[in-house]
Amino acid sequence: MKSSQVNWSKQVSSVLARYPQWQHIVIEASNKPLFDVNYCPETIEIFDQFGLLAGRVLNSISYESTRNSLDKSEFIAWLFDGELGAFYVNDEVVINRLQLLTEVGGGYHHD
Repeated sequence: MKSSQVNWSKQVSSVLARYPQWQHIVIEASNKPLFDVNYCPETIEIFDQFGLLAGRVLNSISYESTRNSLDKSEFIAWLFDGELGAFYVNDEVVINRLQLLTEVGGGYHHD
């Protein structure tokens, strides 16, 4: 794996320091390319520090976990077919490998 130079905010660094397994996943994902714009995952799963929040398989089977309403997510991680596609802490996007969201958000420009 090539090393990644990361310049995370103090908040992101603090959160990832508490969850080293997620820190490793985030670093690995930062070295991967964007998903192809036509990519359609078979499985989408959403996690936070407590574990699985929700998922969907083959656009037909949905599942979610039950949580205490007082359990606040420190981060949200979206996995597409087991690969990290998006990761954010509060409103700070740390990983975004989704071209569509990049284009809609104005971060991707065609010349």
